[in-house]
Amino acid sequence: MRSWWEAARGRAGLLEIPRLGWHALRRKFASELKHIPLRDLCELGGWKNPVTLLKCYQHPDEITMREALRLRKAIGKR
Repeated sequence: MRSWWEAARGRAGLLEIPRLGWHALRRKFASELKHIPLRDLCELGGWKNPVTLLKCYQHPDEITMREALRLRKAIGKR
């Protein structure tokens, strides 16, 4: 996968940035789509084990956590 990534990066004219490669893109993909059902996200991203996706690729972010709290408060006001 690394050689594929290097070739694609070169053809696209992207700068080489240390620690930004294939796995960084997978982490971004997994984190941006964390609202998708886990089973579907695993299929889309090619993860055979959802534990790998949750432990290694998805990361918490402030925007998502604030939105969850906002929705919880809105539900509580009903």
